[in-house]
Amino acid sequence: MKKLALAIALAAAPALPALAHHHKGTEAVASEEVAIQQTIDGVYAVISGPVGQPRDWDKMRSLMTDDARLTPIGAEGHRSHNVDGYIERSEEFLVKQGFFEIETGNRMEIYGNLAQVWSAYEGRTGSADGPVFVTGINSFQMVRTEHGWKVFSILWQAANDDLPVPADLAANSDTESN
Repeated sequence: MKKLALAIALAAAPALPALAHHHKGTEAVASEEVAIQQTIDGVYAVISGPVGQPRDWDKMRSLMTDDARLTPIGAEGHRSHNVDGYIERSEEFLVKQGFFEIETGNRMEIYGNLAQVWSAYEGRTGSADGPVFVTGINSFQMVRTEHGWKVFSILWQAANDDLPVPADLAANSDTESN
């Protein structure tokens, strides 16, 4: 009986303003997409840089929610980190190797204060023109906050011969996936 009453109450409740986003005009949607893309571009910019260049981790933190998670998915499962755990795990590699992560395409969906973006990437060493050593997908889950769009989580998985980057997101069909 309580479940039925709750279901009726929820069905009768007025729609939350944040859920009305999908009714906005194309200009408002385009503006949201630009803001989300700027946040994603900011993440790529922070982790990318030449050998020896320190990363701006304060900038990274500013792009994320306080409880953000970063989770690589590999052959042996996934390993989730908070932002500081990601920094501890990745900083030495990024600075010593020189690493550039370049978005090759994405798919974006927005629903109210929620956004999901599949962002295909190429990982390069040494310079932005260096050799591609990895490709894959970063799955960004984002939330709109009073300070703009923030990353709540990033899950990523490298591509391989059995799991290529979808053709519509790949830089070109000749790029070999690792």
